[in-house]
Amino acid sequence: MSASVLALVFALPALGQQGPESLLPEGFGAPPPPPTSSKPNSASPAQSVSAAPARPSSAGDQLSTAAPTADDGDESTEEDAEGEEESEEELAIRYDVPPAARRSLSAIGIISAASGGFPAEAFGTTDGNFLKQVVNRTTGPLASRWGTILGRRLLASRTTTPIGVNGADWTAERAWLLLRMGDSVVARQLIQQVDAGNYTKRMHEVALQVLLANGDLSGMCPIVESGVRLVNDGRWKMARAICASLSGEQGSATAFINQGRYQGWVRGVDYRLSEKAVGAGMNGRRSVKIEWDNVEGMNPWRFGLSAATGLEPPEELLAKSGRQLAGWQVQLPMYPAAIRAKYAAQAAALGVYSNRDIVDLFGQVLDDEEAPDNLRNNAEALQQAYIAAGDGARVTAMSTIWSGATKGADYHGKLIMTARAAALIAPNSAHSASADGLIASMLTAGLDRNAAAWANIVDSGSLGWALIALASPESIQPVEFGPLDDFYGNDQSEKGQRSALLLAGLAGLERIDPDARSDFGGELNVNITRETQWTRAISAAAQRGEQGTVALMAMAGLQAPNWSVVPANHLYYIVRSLRQVGLNAEARMIAAEAVTFS
Repeated sequence: MSASVLALVFALPALGQQGPESLLPEGFGAPPPPPTSSKPNSASPAQSVSAAPARPSSAGDQLSTAAPTADDGDESTEEDAEGEEESEEELAIRYDVPPAARRSLSAIGIISAASGGFPAEAFGTTDGNFLKQVVNRTTGPLASRWGTILGRRLLASRTTTPIGVNGADWTAERAWLLLRMGDSVVARQLIQQVDAGNYTKRMHEVALQVLLANGDLSGMCPIVESGVRLVNDGRWKMARAICASLSGEQGSATAFINQGRYQGWVRGVDYRLSEKAVGAGMNGRRSVKIEWDNVEGMNPWRFGLSAATGLEPPEELLAKSGRQLAGWQVQLPMYPAAIRAKYAAQAAALGVYSNRDIVDLFGQVLDDEEAPDNLRNNAEALQQAYIAAGDGARVTAMSTIWSGATKGADYHGKLIMTARAAALIAPNSAHSASADGLIASMLTAGLDRNAAAWANIVDSGSLGWALIALASPESIQPVEFGPLDDFYGNDQSEKGQRSALLLAGLAGLERIDPDARSDFGGELNVNITRETQWTRAISAAAQRGEQGTVALMAMAGLQAPNWSVVPANHLYYIVRSLRQVGLNAEARMIAAEAVTFS
């Protein structure tokens, strides 16, 4: 890469960092015909949980976010010779695969443009090494749920491998970012699109993390020998013991795990969990007790082996090890609903769990008589939000759910939980006191038309008014200064952050009067058009019509723990650029989300 491109990569914003199913309602729009180039095509927010993200129908001890790597240790001549012999065996295996069954590395993904994914040439002619560095340096989770939904769809799409990068390595980086954003399931589906014979060292490094995040120990076994050979990581060596146990070879499993103890492949609780996993295999007789008292944090090895052996790590241990673990935890099928439901609100706020998923999950909780009281109470309130007699009773049930939530991801998740219940409430001034919450709830699921129907109910300058101005699928009259000033007068956010993001969103969507834009920006003392290397990069990608590059740069601009620290100029350039490449619905949803949760 050139020096200027490399400089841009290192200047990427990092704020505050220490069959597919759509998340959108039916009728949110219709996908256009599959594009044949990287020119803009319409799309809108949508995503899946148990499958690849669908294209929208419109509109150390501590778990690290750094890429998994392993040091290149010195290898003996015997190991080198063994590696050469195994390479020949791999070639023979590949030769035995019928040509029609071999998968190309030129375009890898789960969903095509025809099925709702990004166009094949979504990255245009942008340098592949630059794109790979952007993916690698984008931390997760993102501040934006809708940004995550957009990113999941991009990373899962069957796009052409960019120029200058290996297709397997490019897939590995995409899967690793999906994992950092909390989507373990789609990450696994993505790595499974690459034939084992094409796995590189980088693919092995990432695949181990992905499989562990899914509690999928058997998934390691087909690539365990190549993993041991290519990656200097004790966990791959210990995986030999686990795979031997899973296949009923307890003698080999015992020999491997004893060797691992003597050579220190993994230590402490990591070793004890390995023993427990081996004991859980066929003919396994080991009974191991796991003590968490002195464990400082979770890592993928601990997470995956705990899940696979039916252990639930302490909630406080998961809580301090990264928000993405909520997304991993809620998607583990081996846990009962009562365990997964504890993480559902956080996972929904991340962008990896939909309204339907969370409602279905709490329906299972309702059927579980042994579920904790707090979860059953939530499930019962949710049931009332959907089926209580009369709109008033349903609104009361929703208000109970919202008021019982803690600020942040829990509140966000509770709004998602009630989204379709909110859409069932007929616009009526009798519910004007709850209009802001109802509108915000609907928009978490992309129910923009239902939300816009409340336009005549909300007060000018209120939160509901602002959300409709941003999210309405229909064109609106340019917003004047008066309502903006009223909104600012009611703004309780620090330094008027919510008002600044409202200005940025309206300007990016071109829904604000030019004079009002200037006057309101002056009142807030904010410059939404301030340029940086990142803003120039996303703007240039928009000018080239590269949907994929724009979406990727938008993700880079949303690296933050929450909306309170996302600069207004980031939102402006993200919304403007998405709209320019035909991703108008995503632009509207991201803008509305920013104002709701800032």
